[in-house]
Amino acid sequence: MKRGGSNWISCLALAALCASAFADETRVIQLRHRSAAEMIPVVQPLLGPADALSGTDYRLIVRTSDKNFREIEKLLTQLDTTRRQLRISVRQTAAERRTESGVGVSGEVRNDNVRIQVPRQGPPDDRGLVIRRDGVQLETRQTRTTSNSSVSSFVSTLEGSPAFIRVGQSITHVHQVLTLTGKQQLVLAQGISLHDVVTGFDVTPHMQGENVQLRITPRLSKLSNPTISLVSFQELSTTVVVKPGEWVDIGGLSGNGREVRRAILDSSSTQTGEQRTVLVKVE
Repeated sequence: MKRGGSNWISCLALAALCASAFADETRVIQLRHRSAAEMIPVVQPLLGPADALSGTDYRLIVRTSDKNFREIEKLLTQLDTTRRQLRISVRQTAAERRTESGVGVSGEVRNDNVRIQVPRQGPPDDRGLVIRRDGVQLETRQTRTTSNSSVSSFVSTLEGSPAFIRVGQSITHVHQVLTLTGKQQLVLAQGISLHDVVTGFDVTPHMQGENVQLRITPRLSKLSNPTISLVSFQELSTTVVVKPGEWVDIGGLSGNGREVRRAILDSSSTQTGEQRTVLVKVE
């Protein structure tokens, strides 16, 4: 009786050991639409401390309990779906305005042995109102300049896949460097480097129900002064959730400046303003 009881207990222990081994067996899940690298971060929170998860290409390798495995299969049924083809458009606009105004007195007055002459300070072709009397003239001048530009670009990509588009040019920049030789002599060396002037954006889209989450970095550059290779640029990086088909303002910048110049009987001022915006749309 004692021996039989011992055998019965041994059989129960063996059965429990087998069940435990079966519960923690390693299984392979074949994915259909999503890669293992994309699914591993999603499945990982469902595993216990003793579980294991790895993957390659479109296969997940999981070692966990039956309960966890069923939860993983349920989750993958919802996520391992066909990826949508998305078209992402970015519109970058720039509006600049410049106003120059001034007033000055110029002319010449002669009286017997005395001659007084006041030269004109401003350029000869920007006259506004001119009043002349007895050889002296009062001038006012004002010019307004506005410019607007808009750059649109788009790219098509699969949901979850990064994409980028860049259009521009490379310009050369010559720089001079003073170097110290072994003979304690200064030598002027000259080098040439390339600077990219590009417009475009980097983006990675993810579906969130009916909306789309975008990790996006738009870039806008222009050559302000070709003589000295001066480049002005705008760049931002953000994550936004947008509705398909709607333009969304994701950022921009604005600035204002004022410059005043005064001389004898002459003064001028210059006001500048700039407004830039970036909009994005997903279809």
